[in-house]
Amino acid sequence: MKNKILSLIAAMALALSSFAASIETDRTWYLAGEAMKVSVTADDALIAYAELCDMHELVAGVVIGLKGGQGTGIIELPSHLHSGYYVLSVYTRDKAYVSQQFVAVVNPLRKHIDDDIEWVRITHPDSLSYPLTTQLTPLNSVQKDVDVRETEGHIIKALVKNVYDGNTYSGSQILPSLSIVGNQIHYFEGKMVNDSIAVFYTYGIHGKLPLVLSAKTSTGVSLPIEMISPFATLLPQELPHLVFHYQRSEVETRSIDMQRHQMAIAPAKRELQLGNSADDTAEEVVPLDYNDMVLGTRPDLSYNLDEYRQFLTIREVLLEYVICVKNTTIDGVPRLIVRKEQEVYNSSLPTLVLIDGMPVNDIKRLLNYDARRIHYINIYSEQYTFGNGVYNGILSFVTRSGRLTNYPTETNVQYLVYDFPLI
Repeated sequence: MKNKILSLIAAMALALSSFAASIETDRTWYLAGEAMKVSVTADDALIAYAELCDMHELVAGVVIGLKGGQGTGIIELPSHLHSGYYVLSVYTRDKAYVSQQFVAVVNPLRKHIDDDIEWVRITHPDSLSYPLTTQLTPLNSVQKDVDVRETEGHIIKALVKNVYDGNTYSGSQILPSLSIVGNQIHYFEGKMVNDSIAVFYTYGIHGKLPLVLSAKTSTGVSLPIEMISPFATLLPQELPHLVFHYQRSEVETRSIDMQRHQMAIAPAKRELQLGNSADDTAEEVVPLDYNDMVLGTRPDLSYNLDEYRQFLTIREVLLEYVICVKNTTIDGVPRLIVRKEQEVYNSSLPTLVLIDGMPVNDIKRLLNYDARRIHYINIYSEQYTFGNGVYNGILSFVTRSGRLTNYPTETNVQYLVYDFPLI
């Protein structure tokens, strides 16, 4: 009998461990525009996803890095949210269940067509009582088919338009890439899981950074690509009516604090405008520091353009004094090829051409770029493998700002700022 009881306890513990993360929030209710602190506990995972939804859409979310099964994230609530209940969902990609709870959000500054709140004013100090007959009980955990485990690092997904200009491309013909914009080289080749979905494994990258997504075919055609939201967007079918017992002085005080908070974070909310001529366009996103040992070895050749005569275009620079780089045309497409000194050019493999870490598909645009904005030209002549791609050398251009200043936007690539979780 004792062994049976122990077996039953073990089975119950195993069953409980298959459920997703537990959630704690720092407040019982929130004003629209406030910051919501979410604490998560989840075993055997490095990353958790917290998303806030009403019955129509995902309104806010955060990706939380976990250490020792625990982590904390901040969800910035949009200031335009309607008053009423929302559902906070937390889950990890390697679990089959979602933890959920109700969150009350109040917007005292504006009315909305979707408001579902009854204001009951009180004067006694205990102002945050709920009737809320409406209990804040968690929703039942719901099952969700997640196709990847995320115990090694953060996974980014992107949608590739594989039908373009009258041609259809299979996944085996598409080479997706993700690069971090900055003075260093952080370049990831993705994996096509089918003909239109690419995944990128980005372990070791964290913080808010500018990045570029691109996808080209084996024939050099650039395809449209766009990041897919990392959230599953779990919409509730119904939400309870919110009866809000409030004390005016507390709501007013918190409302003032919320507006100050919104003003403080306004600069960080501005979208990064890559391709703009102003050097301060990325002031909230600091590029990674320059490091000529980024690939584990110094470049075979490095040119500091401050030490040479200035030319107007990169085309003139390559022609006048950069050796081991050849400007050629392969199958009608302009290419730059790197070779080792004293060796003949090998055009059987492509050269990976980068500017501030971004892969360059349109060589003509690069050749016409203002060379006075370039600080370094680094040439790596060995063969390098990224994902499924093999490259005959790397040609890396580093601008003075490290932010693609005034670089013309390439066709079909996506520029954005992404907040990588700290793992």
